[in-house]
Amino acid sequence: MEKQKDSFRKLLRFTRPYRKRILIAVTFTGVLTLIGLVPPLLIKRLIDDVVGASRWDMLTGVILMLIAIPIATAGVSFLNNFVIAYIGQRLVFDVRLKMYRQLQRLSIRFYETMKTGKIVSRMMSDVAMVQNMITGNTITMVTDIISFCFATVIIFSLSWKLSVVLLGILPLYLLNYKFFMRRIRRTNISYRFEMDQITNTLQERISGTQLVRAFVKERAETQQFLAGTRRSLNYAMRGVIHSASFSTASRIINGIGSSVLFCLGCYLVIRGEITYGAVTAFMAYAQRLLGPALRFTEISNLIQQTLVSADRIFEVLDAEPEIKEVKGAKDLLPIKGYVKFENVTFAYTPGEPVLKEINLEIQPGTTVALVGHTGCGKTTIGNLLLRLYDPQSGQILIDSRNIAEVSLKSLRGQIGVVLQDTVLFNTTIKENIKYGKRNATDQEVIEAAKTAEIHDFIMSKKEGYETLIGEGGTKLSVGQKQRIAIARAIITNPGILIMDEATSSLDSESEALIQKALRKVLANRTSFVIAHRLSTIVNADLIIVMDKGRIVETGTHRELLEKKEGFYRQLHQQQHASLRAA
Repeated sequence: MEKQKDSFRKLLRFTRPYRKRILIAVTFTGVLTLIGLVPPLLIKRLIDDVVGASRWDMLTGVILMLIAIPIATAGVSFLNNFVIAYIGQRLVFDVRLKMYRQLQRLSIRFYETMKTGKIVSRMMSDVAMVQNMITGNTITMVTDIISFCFATVIIFSLSWKLSVVLLGILPLYLLNYKFFMRRIRRTNISYRFEMDQITNTLQERISGTQLVRAFVKERAETQQFLAGTRRSLNYAMRGVIHSASFSTASRIINGIGSSVLFCLGCYLVIRGEITYGAVTAFMAYAQRLLGPALRFTEISNLIQQTLVSADRIFEVLDAEPEIKEVKGAKDLLPIKGYVKFENVTFAYTPGEPVLKEINLEIQPGTTVALVGHTGCGKTTIGNLLLRLYDPQSGQILIDSRNIAEVSLKSLRGQIGVVLQDTVLFNTTIKENIKYGKRNATDQEVIEAAKTAEIHDFIMSKKEGYETLIGEGGTKLSVGQKQRIAIARAIITNPGILIMDEATSSLDSESEALIQKALRKVLANRTSFVIAHRLSTIVNADLIIVMDKGRIVETGTHRELLEKKEGFYRQLHQQQHASLRAA
């Protein structure tokens, strides 16, 4: 519980820039509350003095005041609501912006543990819950506190006996709160967890709808979604039952308490200890005490949900990036392309190394091919070079500089990447190519597209480079998407280029054109080509053969084939046998 309170206190820090506006809102709220305390006294005057004592000369003044109060309240309420709405919207903006910036800082490992659906749920629904609590309900609580304090003074001035009875009723609300809150909180946590799972599954299945239909899994996916939704429904209904029981018990306390007070008030009127007007006013002020107590028990349910939301938000905001720049990190000078791995060992999971004591030295301008069975560590070398992860031991040097000691921006900004699983954004072809270099000219975009052998296709489209490609590039073939990704990497003119299975999804004709174009691109820069098809890397300056996280062979294509018992030669023969069998 203390952890949730701490998260809530951290969230309140987001309100600091708006302290003046909050003060204005609280002032307006105070004014509204005080104005709202006047009508019961006017009604008492109307009953006891105007009607009871026949002082009809006071009637006009009392009625005018009763009319003026709602008008004044409406004007102040409008200003108050505007200020509160402004604070709420700015709060949402600030929290989401900070969360988004934090997500850009966090390491890849964070995304391996917290899936996209969970992150989106925290940024949208949890932040909205916090906004509702901090702005709307916090102001309500301020109103209730002010009303409670002033009403307490007034009721004692009207009747101390009734006041003592009223204050004796209030602890019943606390007992009700204690009984239900723990149950409500547990249910909220379980419900939020299920909703995270549903959101994550929904996002995956919608993005993979083509695969779902291709395997005729619509019914199975619907059943799975139904099962998850039913679990969330069960938790939701359990929460509704707890909340409804909580509110019902509070309303019973409120109703019985009001009835007891009214009957006791009538008894005191009969005894002559209090007037009818005083009883009427007392009952109105009693609601200023019982009402806040009732609302507090109802708001307590929202408070519990908000504490859960605050805790979930700070799961993101308090997460520490695994990859950090050292203090005073300097920019890496324009890369010449000398790369060296010194005794590098790395494991994604402790105790299960993916790379084991890798020693590698690459001269500038060398095209290096990394080959081996799936899971041998080829892609991991590229990830370490980009410093998406840090090795557990050893170091990586670029131009004799330890990459752990340079700024991430200067490092990654000089390394171009083409991934096997192409990521494109739902915008134009031109914007996707320019993603790595926002200030690129149209001519640079066209040259990059020509090099990637995608220019002719682009010009065949009605909108040309302004063609929208759809979410994830759904309007393009796999090969077209990959060539756009190659153009995106080329346009940055990187000192080092990493191509992870970059031509694996291209047909033979497209691949031949790409290979021809890439010879020019790779000629003057250090390039790491991670390949499964050995036919694509026969012209590499150096082939590094990996197995089970270790480098087992190095050499050119010709040199490696000459090793009769060599690992590379075995791979080459296996692939040729597979092609002949096909």
